[in-house]
Amino acid sequence: MSESIQSNIKSSLPESHRRLVDRLVAENKPTQPAPTVLGQWLVWLVFSLMAIALSLSLIGPQFEILEKLADFSSGGFLALTFLLACFTAWMGIASSMPDYRPHPAPRIVAAILLLFLFSMPFLFFDKDPMAQVLARDMADEWFCPRTVLWVALPTWLMLGWMASRNASFHPKWTGAWLGLSAFLLGAGTIQLHCARWETCHMLVDHLLPMLVLIFLPIWIGGYWFARWRK
Repeated sequence: MSESIQSNIKSSLPESHRRLVDRLVAENKPTQPAPTVLGQWLVWLVFSLMAIALSLSLIGPQFEILEKLADFSSGGFLALTFLLACFTAWMGIASSMPDYRPHPAPRIVAAILLLFLFSMPFLFFDKDPMAQVLARDMADEWFCPRTVLWVALPTWLMLGWMASRNASFHPKWTGAWLGLSAFLLGAGTIQLHCARWETCHMLVDHLLPMLVLIFLPIWIGGYWFARWRK
């Protein structure tokens, strides 16, 4: 709207209305355009890379990490874990946008890839006794699951903070996507450190926290991401 049209409209208003318009214009700052899904996802990606780097600087990568990355089975497991974390983070941010329209295709793809991820320890890695896994966990005070949670928590809070500003119409789905992303990032990070590539250990200590605790981000997200409606 041009300045001449604005001045003509204001001149046609009563004096009290003109003063009110001038006061509102002076008190309100220009609105900033909402960040795009890509922009928010890139912020999350940078933050996640920093979180992984900080975690590995504290706990250290496993000794044969380069060999594991070059191996088809272990490298494929790590690649799928981090790619799924990126995909679910994108879907979480996208689902928090007010113009998001739910579609079954991303959910089906995510479910298939998650099922394959949980199947990989059975398909490609050595078996280990459950009793031995639990005994080691008791001895090292559940170090691996605790590390998964310590990596997942700040990345989930970062994602949640961004998503809470986007006016999600599907808050529980947003919570589910973001929770999966955070736990996957934690599972991938601990696998970069942990030299145990046995089936039971990977499932119980690296992947099981995702299944046990995923209801928390869904439940919290149902309230947190719907606050804007109030």
